[in-house]
Amino acid sequence: MSDSANHRDGCTNAGEPGTVGGFLTAALNMEDQISKGMYEDYMARAKWPAELDDETFGQIKKRLTTLVEDTKKHSKILQALVREHAKSK
Repeated sequence: MSDSANHRDGCTNAGEPGTVGGFLTAALNMEDQISKGMYEDYMARAKWPAELDDETFGQIKKRLTTLVEDTKKHSKILQALVREHAKSK
């Protein structure tokens, strides 16, 4: 179960379109997809061309790590918003 799916527990309308909870849950799902689909997938050396040197890959991975960490912070913010605003709206 993804972080966003776990977070919806206890929010009666968190996944319903047209509600505050649905909107915030959709944003949280987008953050999950960005992190896993764009950043974390490219942290593996095997995903990159063989001719890419290790030093360059190290620099790329360092910057991708920053993006992954930032995306996790965004997810925590959205999770807090879901907790605070999605239960009854």
